[in-house]
Amino acid sequence: MNERTPLLDQDAVSLGKWFEDIGEPNYRARQVLKWIDQLEPIQAMSDLSAPLRDLLSERYSDDYLDTSECIESVDEGTNRFLFKLQDDEAVECVQIGPAEDYTACISTQVGCGLRCSFCASGKFGLVRNLSPGEIVGQILSLRKVISKKQNVDGWPRHIVYMGMGEPFQNYRATMDSIRRLIDSEGINFGVRRITVSTVGLVPEIYRFANEDLQVGLAVSLHAPNSDLRRSIMPIEEVYPLSRLLTACEKYIEKTGRRLTFEYVLLKDINDGPKEAKKLIETFKKWKLVHFNLIRYNPIGMTKLRPPAPAQAKAFMNRLRDGGIHVTLRQSPGKKINAACGQLRGLEYEKHGVRPKLAEVSD
Repeated sequence: MNERTPLLDQDAVSLGKWFEDIGEPNYRARQVLKWIDQLEPIQAMSDLSAPLRDLLSERYSDDYLDTSECIESVDEGTNRFLFKLQDDEAVECVQIGPAEDYTACISTQVGCGLRCSFCASGKFGLVRNLSPGEIVGQILSLRKVISKKQNVDGWPRHIVYMGMGEPFQNYRATMDSIRRLIDSEGINFGVRRITVSTVGLVPEIYRFANEDLQVGLAVSLHAPNSDLRRSIMPIEEVYPLSRLLTACEKYIEKTGRRLTFEYVLLKDINDGPKEAKKLIETFKKWKLVHFNLIRYNPIGMTKLRPPAPAQAKAFMNRLRDGGIHVTLRQSPGKKINAACGQLRGLEYEKHGVRPKLAEVSD
């Protein structure tokens, strides 16, 4: 393993402090960050002297994420990327939509330890958290690959933290990566074009509400009552629905921002008139709430099935007639296992990566 600190994990403050310690002005940090954002090696940083580049190389590594695999679903306009990490683990992210106007779905962990029954990532368990640089590096790598391939600038229109892992279980790295992306003197990505998804870690929802960030929040609900939710989402044992909904109400009250509830439709489990009625009873008086329905995308490791399109549409219409703001989302990329809930490192063994389960602290 390389013992040098990855440049990708540095921000202007930490890098500026190092430059000051070696007698250089801290504005050098901004110069270096501009090169990092282009994924350029240290020795290509032409506005630094050769001796300074050598010093930088002694302290920091310029190894970036390696795009080992890109699987394209042409008819749906979706690309799934497998990025090899420096420790030979791997992580997946997805380009959804055309190169000039796409959404980047990025990961925050290698695997996931929360084991929702409908999600492939959880079937492999949690390997480790990603660093802030590994999270941002997915965007930088996507941009570089897409711009080279499609002759566009390559930046996404939207970024959603909805890939592998639970962002709030890797809270600090997730927040650091967001601040790196929205830094007005750096990447300067629009903060309102970023959404973070959580299965419902209650303390972190309160914490997130106090971050003073105009970032969207999506909460995985997937059931109208605690008993049903517990049967498909083990997190319900830790943070029951009553506590989760209280946290969501406080989030809306604190931020004044709309909250999205994600709801995966599972055939004959959570998609019937009874479940729709309960959702309407619970949420019809809520303000600033939107439901995002998603037909379950099969992962090949459970007996779960998606409802027929007509059944899904009927569920949506019931909610809409009951006064709930709702959409039925399309999930492109099913043919390449890149749709919602399908990311799982499908090509791991092909590239010599075997998931190693481990406990990871926050």
